[in-house]
Amino acid sequence: MRPLDEVLGVLVATVARRRRAVGVGVVAACCALALGVGVAGAGAGAASVCAAGGLALEQGGRVVPKTMELPLLLELVNRGRVACTLEGYPRVQLRSSSGALYAFSYRDGGDAEVTGSRPAVVTLRAGGGAWVLLNKTPCIGNVDGRLARQVWLMAPRTTAFLRLRLANVVFFDYCGPGDPGHTVDISPLEPTAAATTTTTPPH
Repeated sequence: MRPLDEVLGVLVATVARRRRAVGVGVVAACCALALGVGVAGAGAGAASVCAAGGLALEQGGRVVPKTMELPLLLELVNRGRVACTLEGYPRVQLRSSSGALYAFSYRDGGDAEVTGSRPAVVTLRAGGGAWVLLNKTPCIGNVDGRLARQVWLMAPRTTAFLRLRLANVVFFDYCGPGDPGHTVDISPLEPTAAATTTTTPPH
């Protein structure tokens, strides 16, 4: 038979090993649970960024200008079945009826018509939309009647332009550098049409 002190030593070592195994198992289980909750928490209700293929560009209603300028309201509509998000300023091109590019200067931010609010995440539910407002001053030197008849717009974090043919009532004339009407101001994408406009009355 083994001496009593040797038997006790074996028992103590066995208990210690079992405690360590249980401790490791508990920690592993807790970590797995925490990771599972974190992933679920991040995914629950979190919409992905809208893809260009799931969006449609539409012309909004008429905006009554606060000044003698030319605001143009546009809407990006989510044609998908699930919600998605957009954030920031879209890239815009204004073109002729035949698709010729007019080399306007584009400026992100506010003016007398366009809001100066910073961009924020906009969630587009299925069938819902995000809004953007373009604005420019009428040209002084447009002597050849060049008018923008198409809008090409690329949503933030996408790589394809959406195209829209403007109604004939839109008078977005083109003029070259140096003319006040050469610059087009662009709002960030907003959850409502009203949010795209400035709330500050013109001086």
